[in-house]
Amino acid sequence: MVRIIYITSIVILVVLAGIIIYPKIKGLFKPPVDLNMVEQTYQEFITENGLTDPIPDLSIVVTKSNRMVYLLSGDQSVGRWRCALGRNPEGPKQLSNDGKTPEGGYIIIDRDNDSDYHLFLAINYPGRHDADAARRDEIIDDRMLRDIYRFITQGRMPPQDTPLGGGIGIQGGGVVGNWTDGSIAVEDDVIEILWGACPDGTEVTIYAEFDDWDLSDRMLASE
Repeated sequence: MVRIIYITSIVILVVLAGIIIYPKIKGLFKPPVDLNMVEQTYQEFITENGLTDPIPDLSIVVTKSNRMVYLLSGDQSVGRWRCALGRNPEGPKQLSNDGKTPEGGYIIIDRDNDSDYHLFLAINYPGRHDADAARRDEIIDDRMLRDIYRFITQGRMPPQDTPLGGGIGIQGGGVVGNWTDGSIAVEDDVIEILWGACPDGTEVTIYAEFDDWDLSDRMLASE
């Protein structure tokens, strides 16, 4: 009889301990929160900001010094978001695998909805200015220079297999640190907005410094 009472008491104590401890530890076993989950769709962005679809006179400006992406309608910012850059962000991209983010004017030329980084808007890097600089530095030869110029003139993606590298664009994946091979990374909800807003041909201008942007004074005054 005493043994039964003893066993019953132990069982009751174990059950009570479980009731007390479980709420405190169950959070340890929850799946990790997806910090890049889509929190705002393109249509919600349009509606909440009183914009029309399509957004008129659209362009993108990236300023590397403060790691920001601006979506412009004319000369007015209609959206701005933090971004991540290449793992070696200082200076313009010059070589494949240098980890740098390009600088200068480009356009969105292609898109990939099956990217490892949610969505990918490819830009036409290397541009003419990249090719000119590379030829001056004897990184590429005359034939490569002509090929890059010809492809750009034809509205095609420039050759991606030269020493200048390629595969550069705006993508999802998050903004913690500078971690890309040279692309501009934003949160996944932001790339959803840019994907919906920006057709192929949208201008993308990448500045090293915010002060290099000729609209910077206007932007600062409006913030």
